[in-house]
Amino acid sequence: MNLESLIEVKNLKKYFPVGQGSFKRIFSKETDFVHAIDDISFAIKKNEIFCLCGESGCGKSTTANILVGLDKPTAGEFIWEGISIPFNELIPKKNDIKSQIIFQNPFSSLNPRMTLGDNVLHSLIIHDKVRYSDTQRRIRNAKYSEMIMVISTIISSFLFIISFLIKGPLANFSALGSIILFSIALILYFYFSWLQKNKILDKTVLEKFNEIGLSPAEQFYFKYPHEVSGGERQRVSIARAIILQPDLLIADEPTSMLDVSCRAGILDLLKSLQKIHGLAILFITHDLATARHFGDQVAIMYVGKLVEKGDVKSLFLKPLHPYTRALIESIPSTSLRKGDFNLPKGEVADAIHPPTGCRFHPRCPIVDYELCSKIEPELIEKQQNHWVACHYPLL
Repeated sequence: MNLESLIEVKNLKKYFPVGQGSFKRIFSKETDFVHAIDDISFAIKKNEIFCLCGESGCGKSTTANILVGLDKPTAGEFIWEGISIPFNELIPKKNDIKSQIIFQNPFSSLNPRMTLGDNVLHSLIIHDKVRYSDTQRRIRNAKYSEMIMVISTIISSFLFIISFLIKGPLANFSALGSIILFSIALILYFYFSWLQKNKILDKTVLEKFNEIGLSPAEQFYFKYPHEVSGGERQRVSIARAIILQPDLLIADEPTSMLDVSCRAGILDLLKSLQKIHGLAILFITHDLATARHFGDQVAIMYVGKLVEKGDVKSLFLKPLHPYTRALIESIPSTSLRKGDFNLPKGEVADAIHPPTGCRFHPRCPIVDYELCSKIEPELIEKQQNHWVACHYPLL
């Protein structure tokens, strides 16, 4: 057990059942599964940036979703700061926030009907983290007015129905009372839940906006997601995640939806926030060049398996797995030298019916079919802090 680790993940598995046709459901009891994650283990240390890399569909985002409780694992053990915890404890809860996630597409992860300030403030409201009394008062009044609106609507509807069932002055009084009650409730709702709520300017959110580079913060606070650029939307997503002061920040390809000119700024922002707040970051990317620039540790995934992991310097200087070597060789370079390594051919293996033995063996340029197609290699430490799952590592 590594006492420096913030979180250790052991033997994590996630299988998704595949939908079947009516004929197969009737005559076959077998169910196919997508092996999204198939028995992986890794650890993230405190104040460390751990990069999880691989092709699209290899299981990176599924791993991230499990660590914030969005997906339930098929199997696996989680150790948080040396203590084994059940999966339910990974889910962020009130007053016990351990992890937060930054999603890939900020336009879909932010509520388009809420201002940027309210998008960030909403997370504080959910977790009862609102500090300032003025903000608390306005939120409380808005909740009360919404409650009054619902109750008065029910009562006024009831009175209006009664006015049709009875005759005489009481019917007129009932109808008039329902109209007056509903009108008063509507005015209260419009004032407290619309006018007053939209005037909330929370100081905590303003401080966070200034910290992530959205200045002047007061102007950005009342803008909507469609009124700002993609880079500014992603900064709001970052603010929403770190305002809850998590220990683990998961960034699921946070720069893939941005222009090249914005990516460096977002990466520099994440790195500065990591140092200021002492965060551990799980950074998910398919871009090894970004991982080399940004990360401390790197792990490479292929069809639900970890094939290699280690510190950035060691892994990029001397990759031990043929797949890692192929990914590094594919990074665009201005150098005129050409590598003598044969790049893999063919398609990525099927995750529903993965190959036996080593999952990379159908594409591997140095494959030994007698061994690689039958026996699955274990993830073994070949060098100090450098692990590889290969029968013939590139030593």
